[in-house]
Amino acid sequence: MNYKDRSEVPVEYRWNLDLIYDTPEKWEADFLKVEAATKKVEAFRGRLISSAATLKEAFEASTELDLLVEKLYSYAHHLSDEDTRNAANLGRVDRIRTNAIEVGARLSWIDPELLEAPIEKLKEYQNDASLKDYSRRLENLIRSKPHQRSAEVEELLTLAADPLSGSYKAFSLLENADMKIPSVKNAQGQEIELNHATYSTCIESDDRVLRKNAFETYLGTFAHYRNTFSATIDSHVRKQIFYSRARRFKSAREASLFSDTIPTSVYDGLIDTVHEHLPLLHRWVRLRKKLLKLPELNLYDLSVPMVKPADVNLPYPEAMKMVIEGAKPLGDVYVEALKKSFGERWIDVYYTPGKRSGAYSGGMYLTKPYILLNHKDNLSSAFTLAHELGHSLHSYFSQKSQPYTKSNYPIFLAEVASTTNEMLLHFHLYDQAKSKEMKLYLLDHLFTQFRGTLYRQVQFAEFERDIHAMVEKGEPLTAESLSEHYATLNAKYFGPDVKQHELIKYEWARIPHFYYDFYVYKYSTSFAAAQFFARKIYDGDTVIREKYLDFLKSGSSLDPLDTLIKAGVDLRDSKPIRSAFQVFESALNEFEELIK
Repeated sequence: MNYKDRSEVPVEYRWNLDLIYDTPEKWEADFLKVEAATKKVEAFRGRLISSAATLKEAFEASTELDLLVEKLYSYAHHLSDEDTRNAANLGRVDRIRTNAIEVGARLSWIDPELLEAPIEKLKEYQNDASLKDYSRRLENLIRSKPHQRSAEVEELLTLAADPLSGSYKAFSLLENADMKIPSVKNAQGQEIELNHATYSTCIESDDRVLRKNAFETYLGTFAHYRNTFSATIDSHVRKQIFYSRARRFKSAREASLFSDTIPTSVYDGLIDTVHEHLPLLHRWVRLRKKLLKLPELNLYDLSVPMVKPADVNLPYPEAMKMVIEGAKPLGDVYVEALKKSFGERWIDVYYTPGKRSGAYSGGMYLTKPYILLNHKDNLSSAFTLAHELGHSLHSYFSQKSQPYTKSNYPIFLAEVASTTNEMLLHFHLYDQAKSKEMKLYLLDHLFTQFRGTLYRQVQFAEFERDIHAMVEKGEPLTAESLSEHYATLNAKYFGPDVKQHELIKYEWARIPHFYYDFYVYKYSTSFAAAQFFARKIYDGDTVIREKYLDFLKSGSSLDPLDTLIKAGVDLRDSKPIRSAFQVFESALNEFEELIK
């Protein structure tokens, strides 16, 4: 559907932000309450650890403040994403973000003051029944004691967050505002607008001339700015190393993984296991080359679908029904919650001019777990809907089952629920498929997920690990060193049957995830865990289903690895990753059998 203005979109396909604030004026009124709520917490300075009762009061005041700031941010953020051109909406986002940083600096004394208490005292508070909602916070605080600094240093580190955040801001402004990408021509000589939103469409096109021109023009534009992009990524890496050393970690990676209690061995083990299974990716490459009937396979040939379904038109109401059908193996309680998302208008469905691109699940503890989409009437958008609903239902169950202080599940677990939903939809559609063409399309879609999540994200994770190690050893990050290393990794991952285009070495410059602090590996571990859950649940394993539903309710009540272990997946071992690759190999076998 194409709408020229947001007012044209039927109300049932627009999220209902009135459930947060029904007027901007009410947002402004709450914004003014932040100062008083901050002072209420500040009043406990110097007496936090005097008694369990005092500590509980302080924590409750802090929670009240956090909930207020989150609610303000959620409204401002979602309203701004409806139309990113609206200056008033953007101003609200900037105000609450700046305000939150200032509040964080003013309250940065809390953890240092708590850590002045003997460990035995903190453990006593941790086990106090009156403080049970805050037991995880105290547990993590005790664990972080070797890395906490004095109140004065903590305040400086907090104040430094804003000026040191400029690397990503510079990257984003250069990429989205200042960098101009030329249009390209297709095989018929027609001019096609090329930008960040249309690039994926071009690179997936049947028109190989368009794919080649888009690839070379897009990456060529990033190559033109390679020195600036290398400066922004170098600045970001050095910021991370600064913080890790300030907090006495061995490396930036160890510091980043610390909050999730993930040992670096899990990160390295993931990369090593993927290396062992690169032959499967190379086999997929050869299959692609054969099916596309190309004399040589170039990197701009890796995203075009190998097969297409007979009918790809899938209006949003049909996609809704399809996602609900796919989720039925999760049981009635899950499906009823899923239906709430449509009935209560959690979802903003269609693109309108100025709307933020892409898709995400958002919201906070006091709001609905809102979803932003830019839905198109195709199967890919149906999978996106299933994915984002997985996130939102994860939030919904965690927030219903846990107090605020234990409700926010870590990013390490976030992609498990979303990918499980996608896989359940895949199994449902595959079993319902009436034609060989649809089965082939669905398998091809699955291959794309494996290539994009279990291989590509690990390639990114390896690159990120390596460039941090380079700087930690005193080596400079330059456009040349970054490009050379990226090209080497890309050739290793995709193998000898793909022609390595000269411009691929600059692809690192366009990846925003390199500014997210060792984030991308979590996509891959979550993807592997989801393969386990989805297959078992779809096959009717009620024990695993109940464990999975408990997993959705867990929030951050346990460490991430322990949360998954309780549900039946131990990522300290390579078995879940290997099991996921068995799914990939089985799909390859099935695909090859079908095309015979």
